[in-house]
Amino acid sequence: MPQPQTGIHGPLLLEEPLIRTPYELLRRSHRSAQRQVEKDFIAVQTQLSSLLKSFSGSDGDAATAQTKLDAASERVRGLKRKLDDLQPSAAAPSVLRDRLKHVDEALLAPKGAKVAEDKTLDRYIADHLLRTGRMKTARTLAESAGIESLVDLKLFAELTKIEKALLEKNSCAEALAWCGENRGTLKKQGSNLEFALRLQEFIELCRKRDTAGARAYAAKNLAQWAATPEMQQGATLLAFGETTGVPRYRKLYDRARWQQVQVQFRETFLGIYALPSQSLLALSLSAGLSSLRLPACVTTEVPGRAAAQAAPQPAAPLIPTAPNLLVLGLDGLAPADAAPAVAPVPTPTGDESAPPEPYAGNVDCPTCAEHMRVLAREVPLAHHVNSTLVCRITGDVMDSENEPMAFPNGNVYSSKALIQMAKEHHDVVTCPRTHEACAFTHLRKVYIS
Repeated sequence: MPQPQTGIHGPLLLEEPLIRTPYELLRRSHRSAQRQVEKDFIAVQTQLSSLLKSFSGSDGDAATAQTKLDAASERVRGLKRKLDDLQPSAAAPSVLRDRLKHVDEALLAPKGAKVAEDKTLDRYIADHLLRTGRMKTARTLAESAGIESLVDLKLFAELTKIEKALLEKNSCAEALAWCGENRGTLKKQGSNLEFALRLQEFIELCRKRDTAGARAYAAKNLAQWAATPEMQQGATLLAFGETTGVPRYRKLYDRARWQQVQVQFRETFLGIYALPSQSLLALSLSAGLSSLRLPACVTTEVPGRAAAQAAPQPAAPLIPTAPNLLVLGLDGLAPADAAPAVAPVPTPTGDESAPPEPYAGNVDCPTCAEHMRVLAREVPLAHHVNSTLVCRITGDVMDSENEPMAFPNGNVYSSKALIQMAKEHHDVVTCPRTHEACAFTHLRKVYIS
């Protein structure tokens, strides 16, 4: 497998669950099979030892010994089949092998190498669909894109089944069965999921006022948590019904507890299988927006813009009127006896109480777009050691060939955009943010240090 050129390979930062999840499943399956094999091996040894001790050489003993030998042989053949299943096979590759091959070919391929079609976006969308319970849509997408081995269809199908049982049937049986299969891992992680499920079943018995059944259930399944404050509070429900006026006990009967149990089960389920709490699509989108979001992308308000747009605009003349030379400051072209003119102060028209319209920022910036701005608002700003100036008008980078130029009000744009604007408007340029107009000669160059 080729090594990435950098210490931290960008695409691999989000791909840990792609490898770790099947590894955890394979490790758990291997340990379970190993325990079963050891158990069968000990049973075969015990059978053979007892057979040798009880064999005396008579005909009756010979027939009995033959029967026991046949049973032991069958058990040994079954043990051999289990050992064969544990061995890797090229004819039936594991999911982990397929994913390692995908990472090697698609994500760690050297520059310039010919790679297969990138299915990363399809995987992220399928993962998001699985997390939201859209199993059929996710399965159809995985089959059409050929990525069945790259998404955890069976894993999320099990999660969806258990969550539906909790929310729709108010049944903890499926979740408790899953806890029984993973009791060792849950105990190692210090999870109290099984207690939460057992307590919820106890609460449901108290809701039905089956106090005898609730006491028997608590003695059988909740004795190990008897000293915990949660269990002591729950045991008080034997004396308080669902219609009690005591808030702390009535809260335990709230149907919203099923939603809390479901959330706790999902967090534990995803944690055990090394899956992130959010979908890969949301994580990659947040990472991308955070790398693009700058202080200039923060939404600002332009006073009076909404009111100016709301006011009725006069019809444009067929021949544009020449600008007032005195206002633009071209004093050399004005009559000598003309009084110095003062730029008129624009008077807002329309509804002055209307809220100002937020400025959308750079037209080519994804984080400034109308819909992405809502998502980008929740991510932190990017940290750049060296700043890059981007023109808000054209979206081009400003450098030595496209020098930045500043308006008198301090707003900076690229020289190419302002030169083109001056050509089209009689050497007059207008700031897109404040709509302030001035002569092109009043602009000053800005040097990047």
